[in-house]
Amino acid sequence: MTCPFCEIASSEEEEDLIAYRSESVFVITTLRQRANHYGHALVLPREHVVDLSGAPPSLLAEVFEVVARVSAAMPRAFGAVGTTILQNNSIPDQTLLHLHVHVVPRFVGDGFRLPDPTVSVIDRETRVAQAAEIARALQAPDTAPATQRRPRFD
Repeated sequence: MTCPFCEIASSEEEEDLIAYRSESVFVITTLRQRANHYGHALVLPREHVVDLSGAPPSLLAEVFEVVARVSAAMPRAFGAVGTTILQNNSIPDQTLLHLHVHVVPRFVGDGFRLPDPTVSVIDRETRVAQAAEIARALQAPDTAPATQRRPRFD
């Protein structure tokens, strides 16, 4: 079985879904998102690594450095007031066996919960727009004011 994250990392056709890319790490928005968490992103290594124990320390350091940068960019990108960071490490029934860290933008009164039955598939156009917003926010100075908009896609 082919890993969908490895395909995205190596495909020029998927470049517009990538908000950030280095030699070792990339950032995409998730296919399935909650309406109240617009811009939910994943930080992943470009090489196929299944879990935390399979990643060398230097790669883990870069993955989590990028997680911190993406977390800091969420207020600028989407007006989030904070983030929730999640990483599932070889859990039962996990179907995407490629190390990834979730960066979930949080908003006042967003009703965050896990599991959440309101998760839905997001169209490609929305994901491309989200990736572009994150990319712009990653390039903005840290002092850039947060926007107050809270885009929705439901």
